[in-house]
Amino acid sequence: MPQHRLLDRHGEVEARLRRMTGGTSHRRPPRNARNLTAVALAGVVAGGALASTVELTSGDGPPSQRPGSDGGRGPGTPQAPDRVEEPDRDVAAAPETDGAVVTPTPAVATPKTTAPAAPLWLGSGPEAFRATPWNTVGTTPPRMDGDALRFAVSGPYQRTELEPAVPALKEGDELYFAFSVRLDENFPAGGSSRQVITQWKNDSPGSAPVDLRVWNGQLVLHGGHGHPSGPSTFTRSLGPAPVGRWSDVVVRVRFSANPDEGSVSAWQDGEQEVGCYHPPGGTLYPGQTSYLKTGLAREPTITRPAEVAFRDWTVGPTLGSVR
Repeated sequence: MPQHRLLDRHGEVEARLRRMTGGTSHRRPPRNARNLTAVALAGVVAGGALASTVELTSGDGPPSQRPGSDGGRGPGTPQAPDRVEEPDRDVAAAPETDGAVVTPTPAVATPKTTAPAAPLWLGSGPEAFRATPWNTVGTTPPRMDGDALRFAVSGPYQRTELEPAVPALKEGDELYFAFSVRLDENFPAGGSSRQVITQWKNDSPGSAPVDLRVWNGQLVLHGGHGHPSGPSTFTRSLGPAPVGRWSDVVVRVRFSANPDEGSVSAWQDGEQEVGCYHPPGGTLYPGQTSYLKTGLAREPTITRPAEVAFRDWTVGPTLGSVR
């Protein structure tokens, strides 16, 4: 091509590029404009098609990054010569991608967590219990053995219990009571006589509205014998009595004299065995509060020695607070 024709084509390209980029400026032209200028001039020098080169270079990314592209070169379209450009000083250089489209990873918000409710009471030792004189009758007081609190009876007419130092249980309260329990290998678990190991005892004489007892080889929730309007009893089994082994027990009680409001639930070894059962006489006696007792109280006719051990006694407002 004659030299003057090449210069004319060069001038036309520069004029078109000034119109595309907003005219002349004392500032450095944008990156796209510099790319367009270099590629367009290379196309002119090589005798290529200017329109095709500009269209491909002014897209959203290099031709090699577009689906179905062969690098932006159709038949007869020459490749622009290799070049090295200094990135704009106020713009960070793009990372190396090896031809892959880089998708920014969104920031992951840290989830908000709520701390579990704290237990209200822990049976960490004898000092956590109220030692009342009427709860040990005819036998030795309970003793600590490592982390276990042990209660033992050796004959008839004996009782050994302690009161966890928790407030009185009143209308509308709802609490979870958890412990591990073990009956010794000689425990007479198979009889039908009363053998109570924990009771939510009313503050007046008579049988408790709710207790946990060993009966016919089972651990059972029982109560209602002392209801002032006449016996209104219930029995719900948790599972086998833990003779010679440790078993984890959780009992939830919603305390109310109204049978529609009062309810009990129970878990043994992680399995729920009683689900929100409403005793017919409620879980409190009308006009009374209750208090917690644990140990061993049994029929005076039982003569066989027996021992029950507890550990990890906990009282709390939620299931999570006692597990």
